[in-house]
Amino acid sequence: MTAGRSGPSARVVGLTLLAVLLSALCVVAGLWQGSRTLDIVEAERAAVAAPLPVVEAASVEGFPATSVGRPVTAEGEYSDAEQLLVAQRQLDGRAGEWVITPLVVNGTTVAVLRGWVDAPTSPALAVPAGPVRLAGALQPFEEFYAEQARRPDGRLVAVSREEIERAWGTPVLSLVLVLARQDPAVAPAPAPVPLTVQTADVPFPLQNAAYTLQWFVFAGFVWVMWWLWVVRRSPVEEPA
Repeated sequence: MTAGRSGPSARVVGLTLLAVLLSALCVVAGLWQGSRTLDIVEAERAAVAAPLPVVEAASVEGFPATSVGRPVTAEGEYSDAEQLLVAQRQLDGRAGEWVITPLVVNGTTVAVLRGWVDAPTSPALAVPAGPVRLAGALQPFEEFYAEQARRPDGRLVAVSREEIERAWGTPVLSLVLVLARQDPAVAPAPAPVPLTVQTADVPFPLQNAAYTLQWFVFAGFVWVMWWLWVVRRSPVEEPA
């Protein structure tokens, strides 16, 4: 007669639960990293797509992920609403400010990042009058410093959609148009600033893809260690 098998020991149960938890965390991290990789690829594809009219690429209500970094065009007139400056922005190592100007396109107000100036008294701050045609790309508003997005002197701390809408008294398009070219051109003009999102001039994000694979390998490694510690180290039961 042989002795009956007892249930799994507390050690086995504990190691199994730990393995489940660790492998689940690795899988979640891998899925997140994979999603990040796909987002970068979508932004790159959007950047090389043919330019769209800005009001077709985004709306006041929202925008598709493929619109971030996308080249756009806009035809309209700058409004007489307050032009805003974003403090403490650098260009090529020089301190200065970004210039945000409202452009009205078929009744929709677009926040245009016209560029960078070195001082709030720069003659480049003059707002062009009359119809203009712009070419640029779209990037999201900034969401940091939400509680103090505007300084007492009126300058913005961040390109905050909420603060811009409050200053202008109207809803604005859900993405910022970063100006690359304007017709008719004006001089002097703010210096162009680069996009703050990744675009198609960067290679495929191999590092992100490698991180994705790495997390799934870690998940598999957890179960290899579980097998070594639980299966191989478990004592062989002898007949009674």
